[in-house]
Amino acid sequence: MARRTFGATWWGAAWLDALERRALVDPNRLPRGRTYARQDRVVDLELSPGLVQARVWGTDRYATQLSVRVLSDAEWDTVLETVMSQAANAAALLSGEVPNAIGDLVLPDKGDLGPDCSCPDSAEPCKHAAALCYIVADLLDEDPFALLTLRGRGRDEVLAEIRRRRAEALGGEVEAPSDLPRGPDPGIAASAAFKRTDHEPAPSRSAPRLPASTYRLGSVAPADSGIDANDLESLVTDAAERAWQMLASGAPSGLQASPGDDVVRRAARVTDDERSGIVEATGLDAGELAAAAAAWRVGGRAGYRVSRGRWKPTSQQMQPAVDALGESAKVRANTAAAGTVQLRLGEADGCWWRFATDDTLGWVLVAGPATDPADLLD
Repeated sequence: MARRTFGATWWGAAWLDALERRALVDPNRLPRGRTYARQDRVVDLELSPGLVQARVWGTDRYATQLSVRVLSDAEWDTVLETVMSQAANAAALLSGEVPNAIGDLVLPDKGDLGPDCSCPDSAEPCKHAAALCYIVADLLDEDPFALLTLRGRGRDEVLAEIRRRRAEALGGEVEAPSDLPRGPDPGIAASAAFKRTDHEPAPSRSAPRLPASTYRLGSVAPADSGIDANDLESLVTDAAERAWQMLASGAPSGLQASPGDDVVRRAARVTDDERSGIVEATGLDAGELAAAAAAWRVGGRAGYRVSRGRWKPTSQQMQPAVDALGESAKVRANTAAAGTVQLRLGEADGCWWRFATDDTLGWVLVAGPATDPADLLD
């Protein structure tokens, strides 16, 4: 089983990056709590505006907390104006994601955090508070609005303000309700919409997530057109999903990708049978395409590039992998291998990736990226 890592979403990873780079007095102590976090020593977690607290088991059970500076009204106004500046930002927030545009505004900086623990260790943070920091990353992955709560405003309050500002931008006088309904957008009855005289669109109360069901074409191509309806439907579905990601999270369209990259991207999201069709259409080697698709599923374009690329780092750059794998590690170019495990250093991002041997496909990407290669080992 792979060693547990933290920060699965970009905002969870950014939380840890902010702690390690700029927010804590002694960030070098932060990794000491990682083992405690992996051992599930953090219990009774409670989060509220400006504070997250828990009990952390060490030689005893210690009361541990992390205070977070609450943003001022002026700072919150900047956050909300940034959200409203682009439709993609508002769509991302309404669909339960943190827009990249507000990352630097809500992530902690120097002086924003205050770790505290009842243990006798005077370090700041101690390993118990450090463990709590890692568990908070898990919490943020599950509920990105927890980050906004820590900064002083909860989910309902933020969404109500976003909707109020959006209504004002549309020229309405809609007052945000105090009790926001959960679930799908109730919409508006067709008869009521037909009777409207102001010709203004009724503001949506929420941005629905992309439906999980496959898109269906309204008609099929003529039999003699040479167009396979299933292939066309797959292309329409792919285009719709990419369009949604562009709106919801500001992701690139992918239209600038090379033909080779796009073939691998599509192969990564289809079934084995559908991938066989890609092999037949392109003439690519089935095994190479399967390995490339596996790499893309793990790490996207970056993972695929690492699986294909070789370069020559310095011995100092490769030393962390040797330390992680032990004396039996064999280093070749940007890889270090021991038995059935290989650690590979990416040139573009400086991150580590783990590969495992496959009887048919050879070395296949199975985990990553990570800044510490030890995080990728069993």
